[in-house]
Amino acid sequence: MYLENGRDLFRGVLIIIFAAIAYWGDLATGLVLAGFIGVMILQSAFTNWCPADLFLRPLGLKGKLESKR
Repeated sequence: MYLENGRDLFRGVLIIIFAAIAYWGDLATGLVLAGFIGVMILQSAFTNWCPADLFLRPLGLKGKLESKR
């Protein structure tokens, strides 16, 4: 698995968790957390860096361009 795929997996899991929090728990908290993930996705589109990289790189995931070297 590449780093980019790991980012998508991480984001998807977080969005599902936050949607569950909004549905079964506090609506405002779930929506704020989901909005925060949206901001992080926008930020990573421009900078090509995501906070999830701090967890995924130590697991051995590399970017598609890094692995072709």
